[in-house]
Amino acid sequence: MREHPNGNGPVGSGSTRWHHAACLTLTVTEAGATLRLRLTGEFDLAGVGAVETALDRLDQAPAPARVVFDLRDLRFLDVAGLRTILRASARGRAEAFEVLVVRPRGTANRVFTLTRAGEQLRMVDDMELV
Repeated sequence: MREHPNGNGPVGSGSTRWHHAACLTLTVTEAGATLRLRLTGEFDLAGVGAVETALDRLDQAPAPARVVFDLRDLRFLDVAGLRTILRASARGRAEAFEVLVVRPRGTANRVFTLTRAGEQLRMVDDMELV
């Protein structure tokens, strides 16, 4: 996949990748009925727009039956990023699609523990379980 010269979006087809202020890399892929969002780096307010744009795919037909937030390589997560994931999960419950979160490591995971948001989400520790 080639990227746009400014580093903020895709050129061509295949998976889609966005970079925001060198903090977040978002790679979006679709396989069958699964939309996978792999977030690397820091997911804060600056990256919310890119993730919400990727989730716009849920408005197209046929809509994915599963959304996977792959957070294995996430170093930082703030309340804005967490809120985006929780909104997607609530939408999944309302619209009958599954939302899975691959648990981040280290300090990014603490947000799920401290806020108890991890209790509201379907979280897995290993991508192979997805």
